[in-house]
Amino acid sequence: MKTARILIIASLVLLLGALAIVPAAAQDGMSEFVFAHGGPIRPMDAHSHWYGSTHWMLKLYYDCLIWRAADGDGYVPEAAQSWEAVNDTTWRFHLREGATFHNGEPVDAAAVKWNIDRVRHPIGDIPLYQQWAFVKEVVVVDELTVDIHTNEPHAYFEYDVSYNGCELLPPAYFEEVGQEGFNRAPVGSGPYTLAEISENDRYVFEAWDDYHSGRPEVDRVIYQVIPEPSAQVAALLAGQVDMMTGVPVPDRATLEGADGISLLSESANLMHHLYARVDTESGAFPETFPDYQPATLDHNVRMAITHALDRHLLAEVHGAAQGRLARVCSYYPEGFADKYADADVVADWYNPDMAREYLAAAGYAEGEGPTLYFDTDAVSRGGSAKEVSEVAAAMLEDVGFTVDLTVRDSSAFSVEVSRAGNNRDLMHIALGCGPALLPLFYGCDWSSVNYSICNEEWDAVADAIQVTIDMDERLSLWEQWWQHYIDTAQTITLYEVTNVMALNTGEFDFTPRKDGWMTFRGLKLADM
Repeated sequence: MKTARILIIASLVLLLGALAIVPAAAQDGMSEFVFAHGGPIRPMDAHSHWYGSTHWMLKLYYDCLIWRAADGDGYVPEAAQSWEAVNDTTWRFHLREGATFHNGEPVDAAAVKWNIDRVRHPIGDIPLYQQWAFVKEVVVVDELTVDIHTNEPHAYFEYDVSYNGCELLPPAYFEEVGQEGFNRAPVGSGPYTLAEISENDRYVFEAWDDYHSGRPEVDRVIYQVIPEPSAQVAALLAGQVDMMTGVPVPDRATLEGADGISLLSESANLMHHLYARVDTESGAFPETFPDYQPATLDHNVRMAITHALDRHLLAEVHGAAQGRLARVCSYYPEGFADKYADADVVADWYNPDMAREYLAAAGYAEGEGPTLYFDTDAVSRGGSAKEVSEVAAAMLEDVGFTVDLTVRDSSAFSVEVSRAGNNRDLMHIALGCGPALLPLFYGCDWSSVNYSICNEEWDAVADAIQVTIDMDERLSLWEQWWQHYIDTAQTITLYEVTNVMALNTGEFDFTPRKDGWMTFRGLKLADM
């Protein structure tokens, strides 16, 4: 096996460049697992961002109150050993006796209250997200019991309590060192401690003997940032990493044929979309492009875009995806798989002649559509964003648009476009596909740097979804919500991603999570 890998890596060594990757086999006798993370990795303050691929790593380090079950069926305890709904607006959590953060600080009811209140009432300019907007009050019942009161009945309470940003930070330590100090030397309460950090490069976690649910089986887990998929493949073949995700189509046969490496696949809990600019006020747009009027402000133009795109072909270009029309993955009831994920329905939506009719309705002569400035990431989560965007641009030009496509590497795209709000007409974006928070993202009160939408009728449907406990009634409201989504055509859904992973199954056993998270609490050593 080692000889075969050495022969393969000899032809690929240039792809690794100057990457400093420590071999997967630990030198001190500890079992060591190295995951190739595409990066970038955001700060260790888990409340300050919703970057799911960073939270993969943070979930090794932090506990939430509860967490989503790996198979997608319900929830499992973490800091809370049990919980129940007292009534429609009160949930009670019973915490584990004796549980602590890594520094010995107790994980108690006061700590839970501090964490939730910190996000609900941020101090200064800290960009904390509206994770707990549905919470009215957090009440400490006793040292190990905490009640969360909601403003109204909250249909997705358990999901939201286990969403990005649910991680618990140690209050006393955080207040002592501040956010900047915490990001340099964080403290958590999860099954692994942080042994080494090289920011946005290498993060080394070691199993914690005192974790309340037992010490993890694998001694050390390393997240090694390797942005390029080709370099990830080379590192895996060389035995320098043990796992990668988003395996490119051309490399799948090579990896599957390599000794000790197997391909796994599961839902990535991820979808790719185009964002169309529908305003000129959000983000950095008014400062960066003060005199520019996006063509996509015109609803007819946006409808032309959505009908010009062959989603099945774009999914094929991606390599492991299925065309979709709606922004919730098909395995959720709210995704309405029989409609928005149906292959025939998606195929029929592709209608170049209708796209040309919409351009004519917008006042453009045949073949003389507007210019679209189109920004894309070279890779994006799940890979192939550049190639997909190039094909999408050709489809748009086929119906009359002129497309000015700009491709940036992942870091530049994130900083210069998506996080800054510098998207002009179109941008290619990858997003999670859960239903719970989605209706809020298009509300009048939601703050986004990439778009601003306020439709009071749509808002009212979203509000009703959040407070409707009965599932059948809630799904009926979702049908109304999707009609607004499709008609607005600000987020133009392309496809749902299947995650193709490559794993060193000679040494490790890993069952992919249904939610697509590459967090390794359940990682095992392979049976030898």
